[in-house]
Amino acid sequence: MRGLFAGLVAGLAVFAAIIPPTAHAQLDEDNTEVTVNYVYATQLGIGGYEVGGLDVQVFTLPLSQTFDLGPDDTLGDGKRPWRLKVSAPINLGIYEFSATDTDGSTVSDDLQTLAVIPGVELQIPMSETWTLKPFVDAGLGRGLESDSRFAYIYTVGAKSIYEHPVGDYTLMLGNGLIYAGNAAFGDDVEDYSVIETGLGVRHPVGFDVWGFEPDLGVYGIYYYYPKALQFLRYRQTPLLVENQFEIAMSIGSTEPFELGPFTNPRVGVGYIFGDGLEVLRINFGFPF
Repeated sequence: MRGLFAGLVAGLAVFAAIIPPTAHAQLDEDNTEVTVNYVYATQLGIGGYEVGGLDVQVFTLPLSQTFDLGPDDTLGDGKRPWRLKVSAPINLGIYEFSATDTDGSTVSDDLQTLAVIPGVELQIPMSETWTLKPFVDAGLGRGLESDSRFAYIYTVGAKSIYEHPVGDYTLMLGNGLIYAGNAAFGDDVEDYSVIETGLGVRHPVGFDVWGFEPDLGVYGIYYYYPKALQFLRYRQTPLLVENQFEIAMSIGSTEPFELGPFTNPRVGVGYIFGDGLEVLRINFGFPF
């Protein structure tokens, strides 16, 4: 059957059309493959987007632990130690595709993937208000049903955050430089690079809830992709994403506290848009 989709190739959220050999060249020329950009999906945490008839939903359990590495003598006061964050997030992806072919028939398929992407982040206090965070993540993902082959996923880069109190407000400036990619063993790499710059502010709401004083945070982030995000779309030209913006809010506690494995947790919602790609996601505070 022409246009029948068999699944995501190598668990990388790449749909491959299974078609008769005589029609293969024509359908390849008409863009009969659809890509999720799997590594981008895993970076969202909890969220989703739709592009070219492909609906993507991702859910991540953000397991991590942060350790003090002793006082930072370079500051001369010993108040801010270097810290090491060790993470092992578990990511579930749900991908559903549906489109109408040129002959009017419906082309559809779905797949679920599971990935574990351990990582380490070194948090280096450059001053009392500025922290530099180089990091590396590397893990494996696989399809749960139609394609159970493993794929490797990796991210490397550095982020920094500057926080400056002004009265009851906390002003935040974040920057990041990231390279990320994924591929099945022996297959071509799907990758991108991104430069991030964000501004945010937090302020107490002015009342207590169960003994805690919440604070409200809002932020905006600009994403520039020197190596663009690419999404192949069924019967359409590929979507290239080079510029995006995010607006978001989150709520947390004015005073730090621990909730199970999470230290001073925050939660909120963000909307990412630009170049034809719209994403709605749950955030856990200013992502720097």
